[in-house]
Amino acid sequence: MRWLVALTFLAGCTGDDAASTGEDGATEGSSTGLMGGASTSEGGESSTDAPASTGAAEATDTGDSTSTTHDEDGEDGEGNDDALPPYCGDGIVDSDEECDDGNLIDHDGCTNACTAAVCGDGVRQNGEACDDGNRDFTDDCTDCNNAFCGDGFLRESEVCDDGNANDGDACVDCQPATCGDGRVWNGMEECDGMDLDGEDCMSQGFVSGALGCTAMCTFNTNSCNGMGSGG
Repeated sequence: MRWLVALTFLAGCTGDDAASTGEDGATEGSSTGLMGGASTSEGGESSTDAPASTGAAEATDTGDSTSTTHDEDGEDGEGNDDALPPYCGDGIVDSDEECDDGNLIDHDGCTNACTAAVCGDGVRQNGEACDDGNRDFTDDCTDCNNAFCGDGFLRESEVCDDGNANDGDACVDCQPATCGDGRVWNGMEECDGMDLDGEDCMSQGFVSGALGCTAMCTFNTNSCNGMGSGG
């Protein structure tokens, strides 16, 4: 009878141990599950954060790349420092330019320095015979024309230049008119050498003969014949 009681007692203890072990296992499993879940959740969050960070970086890089690209016409986009600054010859008149015709032709009215062409700038333009780069009217290029006697500009080789080709005034061949220069000084001389100013013996009242000229630039009628009063 005692042995039956003992077996019954042992069986009860074993059941309690098993129940306790089950409860402990459940507790450990639950704890492990919670900890594992928390760890997985944290890992998940970490894993989720990483791609988000990568996406932001990619977006930033893409934005920077866009700011330095060229458009379809090949022109620089905004933020590019490679664009050429304004320059003479680009066809656009800037504030420091008088003109800009966009070419490299120096004699077309707008020089290659983007200045309006003027006589004396040293660049011979169409219509100019010369341009020595100055406004000195006493040298061989006066007012962008080759200098000549009678142009009205007095040079070192000239005593006078009245700007005309009249040989009967006080300036003849850019020299003062004098008796003996071969040209009659109107109002001052009757004749001068062989220049009788269109006169002859008949115009002086003679019938015939050869009218001459004295060294004083007066008529010499000694060779005139007839009824003339000259003489």
